[in-house]
Amino acid sequence: MIELTKINLLPYREEIKQRKKQQFKVMMLAALLAGLGLSVLAYLGIENAVSSQQGRNSFLESEIAKLDKDLGEIQKLQQEKENFLAKKLKVEELQEKRSQAAYIIDTLNVLTPDNTYLTAIEAESPTSYKVTGHAASDNKIAMLMRSLPSTGVFAQPELLSIKKVDNYQEFTLKVLLTQNITPAPAAATATPAAPAAASAAATQEQEK
Repeated sequence: MIELTKINLLPYREEIKQRKKQQFKVMMLAALLAGLGLSVLAYLGIENAVSSQQGRNSFLESEIAKLDKDLGEIQKLQQEKENFLAKKLKVEELQEKRSQAAYIIDTLNVLTPDNTYLTAIEAESPTSYKVTGHAASDNKIAMLMRSLPSTGVFAQPELLSIKKVDNYQEFTLKVLLTQNITPAPAAATATPAAPAAASAAATQEQEK
């Protein structure tokens, strides 16, 4: 009968158990390190994305600030342009009014008969004027009123008042302009034609 050798397997099993525990610990440590690595990579990726987005935001804010500044300059230039055009329009209006007033005064001077003097011209509206003066007689006033429409400048002369002051008749007339007068520079030499015709008519009245 064969005798079997007795083998104690406990140390071997314990060694295998310890080895498996060690492998498990290594695997857990590796998993932990892998998780930490992935977390670090994710954090760095997020930080990089945030930093990139902040850079883009800063660039956009800088460009928007530049555009706002340019827009402000454009608005300032536009305002300056509007102010300049408004001033230019005012100057043109003043020049037109001065030219019109000078033309009206010149025309009235030509029409005024002898011994008749105009003392005031007042604009009631752009097309209505009040003329004040004194004349040697009622006939002189009538001559002036008849000659006004012949110029093509004045219309509908109306005698508002007349009274005797010393040796003269003080009168006030209201006259209308046929149109807003703006004599052109080229026409300045030709405009006396109408007053001259009216002056001739006034002279004929005097001769009568």
